[in-house]
Amino acid sequence: MTSNEALGWAGVPALREEALRLVARASERKLTLRLTGSLAIILRSPYAAGLLEALDRRPLRDIDFMAYARDQTAIEAMFEEDGWVLDPIIRWSREWGVKRLIYRSADDRFKVDVFLDQLVMSHTVDLRHRLELDGPTITLADLLLSKLQIHDITRNDLLDVLVLVADHGLDAGADDTIELPRLTDVLRDDWGFWYTARANLDRAEEAIATCAALPADVAERIRRRIATLRDDLDAVPKSRRWRLRAAVGTRLAWYQDVDEVERGEGSEPA
Repeated sequence: MTSNEALGWAGVPALREEALRLVARASERKLTLRLTGSLAIILRSPYAAGLLEALDRRPLRDIDFMAYARDQTAIEAMFEEDGWVLDPIIRWSREWGVKRLIYRSADDRFKVDVFLDQLVMSHTVDLRHRLELDGPTITLADLLLSKLQIHDITRNDLLDVLVLVADHGLDAGADDTIELPRLTDVLRDDWGFWYTARANLDRAEEAIATCAALPADVAERIRRRIATLRDDLDAVPKSRRWRLRAAVGTRLAWYQDVDEVERGEGSEPA
């Protein structure tokens, strides 16, 4: 356990400060580094930090970034110059083509994951050509996709979804909203991802009833937005690839085993 992790929610400001410092440091070097994961949701959702703590979400433990694979050498140099230590497991996993970096700070306060080009877990969120669209985090739609792709979704991840949807409306391009076309463009072509995302939206809605600290008006707002998301995912015209895979259904695995992804045995991991 890192010293920052031991602080629980009191350690979040230090995580946030370090994450933003690294984003700025990368920018100085003309590198594109964007936050993802739960810390990114907290940064983008002003209501989030206090609410997540009140809902008994597990405190954040690390910092997650997305970057471009073309910048890998320069990103490694930046972290090494700052005294960060590359996880030895990652050195070994490169033999399997794993495009992911894991670092620990010299004082062991922080752990950083850097995913390159794609977030490859239960399903793949392709972020090539998308990191410049927003900052200091990936886009809100991509943040939501990164949570909805989780096959074995945890309560902590469901709470992240609730907070993100509570704080951000759904629109085709308005500022600080979740861009529905991005969600439908990805999921209309990938039945497996669609199936997992659809199920996770149902689970998120069910979780609302277990969140006593969630104000009634906020709970109702989340329910309305989840209903809109489901309706759009159902209504969007699906690709031929989607329809063919839907005919097979759950008779074949529709998601990647995350343990295999971590070992480099699945599709090209990030």
